[in-house]
Amino acid sequence: MKDKLQEMYNNIDKKDKKNNFIKTGFTTLLKPFEESIKDVEKITKSFGLAIRMHNEIVRKYQSDTNEPQINHSLRVALILSEEIKMNETDLICSALLHDIFDKEEPSQEIKDYIKLEIGEKIYKTVSFFVKKTKKNDESSIEKQISKIKQADNHTKCIVLAERLDDLRSLKNSRRKDKISRFKDETQEFFVPLAEKTNEKILLKLIIALYELK
Repeated sequence: MKDKLQEMYNNIDKKDKKNNFIKTGFTTLLKPFEESIKDVEKITKSFGLAIRMHNEIVRKYQSDTNEPQINHSLRVALILSEEIKMNETDLICSALLHDIFDKEEPSQEIKDYIKLEIGEKIYKTVSFFVKKTKKNDESSIEKQISKIKQADNHTKCIVLAERLDDLRSLKNSRRKDKISRFKDETQEFFVPLAEKTNEKILLKLIIALYELK
């Protein structure tokens, strides 16, 4: 098993290892699944595809700094696995891939790869995130929340973990207007959603909100 894991680590593009968080975060993410080579392979394929799709994409993060887009996807997966203890393989794979439709729709080849190599269930969850809400568009946010309420639990948890990561990133932001908007949105839409979805995520959202005041 250790030899197989080492081989998988080595297959991650060396240039991505310059971002130390990718290396340490991915290692942490795999730990709960190390007894199952099938799970490790599935998560590794998802992570490798996420890196490929986010290659050269830089995220203008809420703390007013830039960072690789893959960091966000990895953090969302780690929130669910390490903090919420939801160590379900399909959920973690979906969390890693949830942003691949963000910039442009992947090719049919990529879609087929997800379906055949990673799983139909994961493809269905990831497909939910194809249409993102437009920033500062309140009506779109309301429509998104309405759609989320009809989604399955995996999708809801990914949405909430993504919001939690965004809130935490605002802690050092100089954009007071953005902080105010995110706090209002979270209180109005995401806290009620968390109340009906997962108590652990709810608690962490409340803590993140408190730390922003």
